[in-house]
Amino acid sequence: MNMASKIVKSPVARSVGGLLAEARAARGYSLDDVAETTGLTVAEVTALENDTDFDASRIRRTAAALGVLDKI
Repeated sequence: MNMASKIVKSPVARSVGGLLAEARAARGYSLDDVAETTGLTVAEVTALENDTDFDASRIRRTAAALGVLDKI
């Protein structure tokens, strides 16, 4: 057995954007649905899901709308 096979991998943490995208898909919501619910634009929601927007207020608002605020 080589040394690499003895290394235990830790679970990879999802990105905040990945968590938001997964939650949206799991609920069957479109980007338009989330944008309308949160008051954000589709471009802003997309940027959050792609981890290119790190605005805490937008993240919290979107996470709350998707029911995953406790996971971020």
